[in-house]
Amino acid sequence: MIIEDQFEVRAKKEDVWDFLMDTKQLAGCLPGCEEVNEVEDGVYQAVAKVQIAFMKLKFNLNVQITDMDAPHQLNSEIVGKPFSLVGKLKVKAKLDLIEVDENTTKVQYYMDMSLAGKLGSLGQSAFRSKATEMGAEFADNIRNELETEKVNR
Repeated sequence: MIIEDQFEVRAKKEDVWDFLMDTKQLAGCLPGCEEVNEVEDGVYQAVAKVQIAFMKLKFNLNVQITDMDAPHQLNSEIVGKPFSLVGKLKVKAKLDLIEVDENTTKVQYYMDMSLAGKLGSLGQSAFRSKATEMGAEFADNIRNELETEKVNR
C-alpha cells in the first residue's frame, strides 16, 4: 500500500532537516510515539500506539536509516510488531525536502507499507485512512514547532 503526501513549513530547509534529525524533537511530533531510543548510529527502536477503528494497537518498531543525502533526502525502513496481535508491519519510507523559497520548505513523503498476519486482516483502507490522519497531525506538529520557534526568536 502506497501512502504519499506533502506539506509546507515556513522555515529554512536546513532548519527543517536539523529538526527532523533530532530524535527527541521528531518523536514529539509523531502521533502515538511513546518512546524512541537510538541503538546505534542510524538505528532506532521505538514504541508507538495507534487506534484503528475499534482496535487499540501498540507496536515495537525498529527503524533504520538506509540512505541519507543531507539536507535533501532521507530513506528508511521500519519493521513493527504489535504487542497484542500476530502480525508484522513493514514500511519503506522516503522523505524529501525541497526549498520553495529562502524561508519555506516543502516536505514530501512516500511510504510503501505492507501488513502481514492479523494486521492485514484489519483492512488496508483502515490503515490508509489512519496513516493519512496521522500524516496530517505530524505536519501540523512540525509546523507548530518550527514556525512557533521562529516567531519566538
